[in-house]
Amino acid sequence: MQLTDSWLAFVIMPAIGALIGAVTNELAIKMLFRPYRQWRFLGLPVPLTPGLIPRQRHQIAESIAETFVAHVFSQEDLKALILEKSRIARLKERVGGLLDKLGVMLNLNEGMLGMARSMAGDYVVREVESLAGEAGESADAVREQVRQRIDAMDLESLERLVLGFSRKQFRHITWFGALLGGLIGLVQAGLVYGLG
Repeated sequence: MQLTDSWLAFVIMPAIGALIGAVTNELAIKMLFRPYRQWRFLGLPVPLTPGLIPRQRHQIAESIAETFVAHVFSQEDLKALILEKSRIARLKERVGGLLDKLGVMLNLNEGMLGMARSMAGDYVVREVESLAGEAGESADAVREQVRQRIDAMDLESLERLVLGFSRKQFRHITWFGALLGGLIGLVQAGLVYGLG
């Protein structure tokens, strides 16, 4: 009994195709990170080593930092954080409280103290607004700090970080490879059986 004359062809070939698809996709995912360092054979660099992410980690760190500042925590977000109304009100309140304590120590009357509170509060708000105006520089500093932190991570930690939030998506890629390999095996079995 030949394999082409049997229903086993329609089981075995898709199963082998699914296994090949799953294994190759899983290997491709691993090769994003591995190997961490370049391999050499007889003094010559082995192609595809190190993995894609270790090889391009500096560019990846730049891209992640740029994306973070552009889409996650932008210059406008920094300004909004600094200039939040409740934060400004609390700041004015604290300045007023400090002046109240100073007023008691300096024996100031309520009129002078009120004027000092108003002037100091307005001054603090202007300074905070000035700082918020420099948020662009702060955004650049945030971008640089994100880039440096990602760039400084050891490769195993970077791999855990990326796999940590994308493990489910990578599983889907592996299963899709199995499905595609199984379908290709089924088509092959049909062709072999039909042409055989």
